[in-house]
Amino acid sequence: MKLISPTKKLSSLCFVAVLAFIGSQIAVIPIAAASNDPAFSSQWGLDVANIKEAQTISTGAGITVAVIDSGSGPNPDLTQNLLSGRSIIRGRIGDLSADVDTVGHGTHVAGIIAGQRDNAIGISGIAPDAKILPIRILDSRGDGSESDLVQAIRLAVEQGVKVINLSLGGRTQTTALQLALEFAELNKVVVVAAAGNGGSTASTTYPAGNDLALAVTAVDQTSNAPSFNQRGAYIDVAAPGVSICSTVRIDSSADPSRRCAGSGEPYATMSGTSMAAAFVSGVAALIYSVRPDFTAAQVRELITTTAKDIGAEGRDETFGAGLIDAYAIFKALGYFPDKIVFPTVSSLGRVGQESVGGTVQIPASERLQWYRCLTPGDATLEIPIDCVAIPQAQKNTYIPTRKDIKFFLRFGTLISVGGTPQMRFSAATPKISAIWTTISTVERSTSVAVAELVGSASKGKITTRVVSGPCKIVKKVLVPTGDGQCTLRIVADAKAPYPRLTQTVVLEIVTKNEATS
Repeated sequence: MKLISPTKKLSSLCFVAVLAFIGSQIAVIPIAAASNDPAFSSQWGLDVANIKEAQTISTGAGITVAVIDSGSGPNPDLTQNLLSGRSIIRGRIGDLSADVDTVGHGTHVAGIIAGQRDNAIGISGIAPDAKILPIRILDSRGDGSESDLVQAIRLAVEQGVKVINLSLGGRTQTTALQLALEFAELNKVVVVAAAGNGGSTASTTYPAGNDLALAVTAVDQTSNAPSFNQRGAYIDVAAPGVSICSTVRIDSSADPSRRCAGSGEPYATMSGTSMAAAFVSGVAALIYSVRPDFTAAQVRELITTTAKDIGAEGRDETFGAGLIDAYAIFKALGYFPDKIVFPTVSSLGRVGQESVGGTVQIPASERLQWYRCLTPGDATLEIPIDCVAIPQAQKNTYIPTRKDIKFFLRFGTLISVGGTPQMRFSAATPKISAIWTTISTVERSTSVAVAELVGSASKGKITTRVVSGPCKIVKKVLVPTGDGQCTLRIVADAKAPYPRLTQTVVLEIVTKNEATS
């Protein structure tokens, strides 16, 4: 008895023939950081889809992606991000380990999504800080059943994943599959599916053909459609899918043409809509990392509406909405404004959190980003092409290094103004590098120690004088003498490696009733 009905048979959608690169890469906005991974420079898809730019904002931290495939075998580029997997083969859970991949397909897909970055090994994934939950449903021949797929989707959702990658497909779907996809949708889990490698005359592949799945087709390095691509109205977007380097080792002597250039490891290239789907799953993880409350429909809409139109004008049956553009996605979310207006520190009203330097603390709801620029900015700044985002500054706390303060620095947080994301920026030269007080209002009956007006970057002698306003300095204590604005000039010695600090602080002196109202 056949265990799998031919009409419900699934297979991995990987076209392993290697196609030659033609033409040049698409130019990208030059603000991305490099990586020490040996094959990083040969990962052409990161450039074509503008992934590097998006990684200055998000690396997928806190997000788990389920790779329902042939398993994910051990690999130094996956060790840090690979969770203990599950296996569902012929309806039985746990029959075979998901941490062993006899086909290599699932391991390759997992590496594209979340290969570890900056470990000096192999490649860098799209979402290098995301986690991979491998669920094995394909056997040693790369075949599986729809019933196992249904079970795997439900298991993935129950495990709390945000993204499900399905680099597989068949020619039909059942009510059970529809209900499984609806279950994922209800739980805000986006399902990304490969569109299929059967060529232009092949019929629709499922689950990609379902409206609740994001159907992904492939492009080569010149953004053209490879011959294995399927066509149809069900295609949503396109992504890099030809000669993609990832975390599968090969015998280079057996097939040297498929070895990744410069990987250091004997990694292999693969081609197919499987690889393209993995790109989109990685991008979905980047989105969810900064917008965890987004619904699956919102993620799909964001990816499709920001895609770069290629091929026939408008949505078409070859590329869908077009080529994914991670930079455009985060620009739409407000992280890359065309123009940034930043006032001087003294005019911000609340000096502390907007000041540059030292250890900068910001609320968890806001985003922090630093830029190292060779060209100083004006009051209104268009980000110059020589500005490079500093990856380490994606955390809520960041201590600038000597290398960073050598250049002109810019600091920004993303805030919501009337529900619209806006970037709030301030700037400073290396001469200003302290956290200054967050105190903006002082009660008239209260005195404040001068030391409280200078943050953790300062050390040693502090000199303060009153520039104007109803206040005075008595034995290093600020004493209010009336209501109104008190302007102070503060000079402080700083902790290494910072220079001497000079700053103007403006405080509002009010009566007790006004302060507490």
